[in-house]
Amino acid sequence: MKLRACVIDTETTGFSHSADDLIELGIVLFEFDPISCDVGDILDEYNGLRDPGREIPIGATQAHGMTWDDVRGHKLDDDRVRAILARSVHLIAHNARFDRGFVAKLYPEVARGDWRCSMDGIPWRTKGFPSKGLQELLSRHELQVETAHRALDDARNTLRLLSRRQPDGRTYLADLLKPSKR
Repeated sequence: MKLRACVIDTETTGFSHSADDLIELGIVLFEFDPISCDVGDILDEYNGLRDPGREIPIGATQAHGMTWDDVRGHKLDDDRVRAILARSVHLIAHNARFDRGFVAKLYPEVARGDWRCSMDGIPWRTKGFPSKGLQELLSRHELQVETAHRALDDARNTLRLLSRRQPDGRTYLADLLKPSKR
């Protein structure tokens, strides 16, 4: 029996969960083997833009390239987002503390979900990587990136990274999903 998880990424107007807004949401729902943590098929994807109702600060635009004109008038498909998230046993983000805050602001029911952070939940530095940043890890694993800092592309690329096998044959997803010492 396979289980399902979502990789989630957001683009925002800034870094503050209370003062800033989500403007793009990307979700990749995939299945995986719960024993080996081998990644299976992608079951669904969602990418949506959201109008924050105000100008996007220049610093945010410099990071992701989106302006208010790009998102003006757009709304997320809340029913579709909720349906995809509800099918998942784990919610994964490559900076879960950041993404979780923005997603939970719009969908409070996910706040208590089983969030896993692929940036901090895998000991990248002890594995020999000088940075735990997504773009650096993708580069070090020779995973080509066409577009960075767009939500669906970063979610897809995070899944590609988690699917990679380590020298011991295990996927990075196995490290991320191993039982935590709580």
